[in-house]
Order: sequence, then C-alpha cells, then structure tokens
Amino acid sequence: MNISSPRGLALVLVMLGSVIAVTGSVSALVTGDRHLMGIAAVGFAVQFAGWVLHGRRNGGAR
Repeated sequence: MNISSPRGLALVLVMLGSVIAVTGSVSALVTGDRHLMGIAAVGFAVQFAGWVLHGRRNGGAR
C-alpha cells in the first residue's frame, strides 16, 4: 500500500482550513455568537479544497 501525505499547496490548504475551522468553532462556543460558525464553515471548505487538490495530484487514488 502506497500512502502519500498532502504536500505543497494542498498541505497549506488542509492545515489552514483546520486552523480556521477550530478557531471559528471555539470562538462561537466561547462567545455564544452563532454567526461565527460561518467562519468555521469557511475553514471546513478550505480544508476540503486541500484534500480535493491532493486527490487530484494523487491520480484519484485513495
């Protein structure tokens, strides 16, 4: 089994998305402002884009 990790831009998107998602989620929990969950949703979307980019570079292999 050949497993590869995201590299380059894909890695940056995955990590940045994770940080944004966690920051938005924790901020929404601490402040009680549900609108901050929108920031978390953006983070999840960025992370998803990173995984899609990694999948395309990997030839669609899982």
